[in-house]
Amino acid sequence: MHVVDMIYFWARTVPDRPAILQPEMITTFQGLADGIESIGERIDRLNLDRREPVAVSLANPSFLLATIFALMRAGYSVAPVNPALYQHFRPAGIRNLVYDTQGQMLSGGRNIRFDMSWLPPTGPDAPKRSYGHRPTSVVDLIFFTSGTTGLPKKIVQAGKALEQLLNYPFTCASGAHEKILIMPGLTSTFGFNRACEVLNVGKTACFAPDSESALSIIGLFGIDLVIASASQALGLTEAKRKQPEYQLESLQAILVAGGKIGQQGIAGIRAALCRNFLWQYGSTEGGVVAVTPFQLIEDIPGAVGFVLPWAELEIVDEGGKPLPPGSEGLIRYRTPQLLENQKVAAGSTGQVGLQDQWFYPGDIGSVTAEGILCLAGRTSDVINRGGVKVSGARIEEILQALPQIKEAGACGVAGPSGLEEIWIAVVANGTADIADIKRHLSEHSDVRIAPDEVFVFDELPRGELGKVQKYRLKELMLGRKRDG
Repeated sequence: MHVVDMIYFWARTVPDRPAILQPEMITTFQGLADGIESIGERIDRLNLDRREPVAVSLANPSFLLATIFALMRAGYSVAPVNPALYQHFRPAGIRNLVYDTQGQMLSGGRNIRFDMSWLPPTGPDAPKRSYGHRPTSVVDLIFFTSGTTGLPKKIVQAGKALEQLLNYPFTCASGAHEKILIMPGLTSTFGFNRACEVLNVGKTACFAPDSESALSIIGLFGIDLVIASASQALGLTEAKRKQPEYQLESLQAILVAGGKIGQQGIAGIRAALCRNFLWQYGSTEGGVVAVTPFQLIEDIPGAVGFVLPWAELEIVDEGGKPLPPGSEGLIRYRTPQLLENQKVAAGSTGQVGLQDQWFYPGDIGSVTAEGILCLAGRTSDVINRGGVKVSGARIEEILQALPQIKEAGACGVAGPSGLEEIWIAVVANGTADIADIKRHLSEHSDVRIAPDEVFVFDELPRGELGKVQKYRLKELMLGRKRDG
């Protein structure tokens, strides 16, 4: 079943139920369905080539979702984007852009400006629509993911993969929660897929542009579940500490993915926002792989959740040989979503051998005998300092537990001798004592090495989901070093 068909179903049966809630507007299921139909009629008149994908860059979540759904229903592959990604369109084969009046335009392509005339008329004289007069096409979605590198990479999510996701017995919207605040942007699979999950079951997807607005609408509209990246959850916690007057009694749970948070950070989130904290682990390519309430795994170091029944996950050595339970090694997994995405990437609907392909997310971890996935770090975070290997992620966790450190990023950078050195960037709470930082790490049982360089910054470079972009961080530290 396609998500648009379900939106139309809810528009017929509960037309006045809120589908999308924002600080400045509320869109009912009938309003969303009418918007999809009206925008679809405008798209039909554009005579676009259905063999070419269409990028959509609209600031308003209601308009963005309605336009994406209208394009999908009309048979176009769609790329939800923001203006920062326009420069990557040409290599990705994207030449059509629907944008709003606040956006930049695509150079060398077809720019189609969205305005209020695309939306249906409102009021008592507005025509009543019947919905569903055209078949729904199974088309693909294009996303640009950067991960920790900061370099956008085109990822195609198969339309069938999205349909599979919505048919799973467990999604972010399968519990008792009715109003769900989605903080990750809709230009990411994390944000877009969660919005589809919510709308698919007739619940309310809520959006806010920043942490303060999010705190405001939680209390104002009685939101009971927040979905956030690790960085967004920590930012929301900090905002609540600064503005304790916001009331969050309605909030029953917070689901977090897109990065790792230390025990101290999780404790802060649970104290400031909500005791019920859920971890989610997955990827753009393979979808969700593990999710669990934190209170069930909080005594297990590095635990992120039970592996979901439809995900096949293994811990292997560098040669791809599976390791026994409890052993630490490379994580690899495959899911039904991954297989569908691989089929699209291969340009086929069923090539021999596709079912044997695994996705390697670049994480190091282990699985307990009970099926709990535990993370130990990322392969890219391992710093080899003169033959001694140190986890950059562990260094960051140790530093962020210090009262004087708000944020930390650790990188391996080639020194004058060509050997990798430990370079650290921190954001301080007040004043950072560099000598004390070096001493603390050299004496800590998990490191026992003083960093070669420590830099203090006002902020660390982050991607859309809040992950520190290590390549940009290295550039900043090297620039600071050159400038003395």
